[in-house]
Amino acid sequence: MNLKSSNTLLLLEIIAEEKETSQRYFSDTLNISLGLVNSFIKRLVKKGYCKVTTLPGNRIKYILTPSGAMEKTRLTYEYILSSFQIYKTAKNRLQKFFTMLEGEGARRVIFYGTGELCELAHHSMEGTQLDLIDVVDPSMAGERFSHLAVKTATRLKQMDYDIVVITVSGNYDEAIKTIQSAGVSMDKIRFLN
Repeated sequence: MNLKSSNTLLLLEIIAEEKETSQRYFSDTLNISLGLVNSFIKRLVKKGYCKVTTLPGNRIKYILTPSGAMEKTRLTYEYILSSFQIYKTAKNRLQKFFTMLEGEGARRVIFYGTGELCELAHHSMEGTQLDLIDVVDPSMAGERFSHLAVKTATRLKQMDYDIVVITVSGNYDEAIKTIQSAGVSMDKIRFLN
């Protein structure tokens, strides 16, 4: 889904809520300029997706039309299909990554980092001979991930594993530093790719 369609969908969703809103609110929510919001709204009105009515006190109300509701449904469907395609592509890449780890002889895996990437990696690992034996995340220690309690990095010193897979999105340097300070050599660290 392109950015224009995404912004249109967000505008239609906000209008569908039937709350009093302003172009400033649209601008802040979509993180776009007021001028761009104004042109989006003019385009929505011209296409018949919404109506603009004036209320007392110089206020404006935006009303979603039946055509706008249909367009919102179409764009939602497009968004879901687009998101699913991205998910499938990511899952396929991760499955190839885990197959490569198996080919290297890895069996016992630890994930470093929780969150969406960790969940996707865990789901993609299903069907392999790999076994997720622990999850380490200093900021989430004590929480649960799947059937495991999340541990601190010091736990890495006490475990028998083949590979630590970094499943954080973002600050890899800090993750590597923390993992290495727990005594893990670089040859046992892998990045999702």
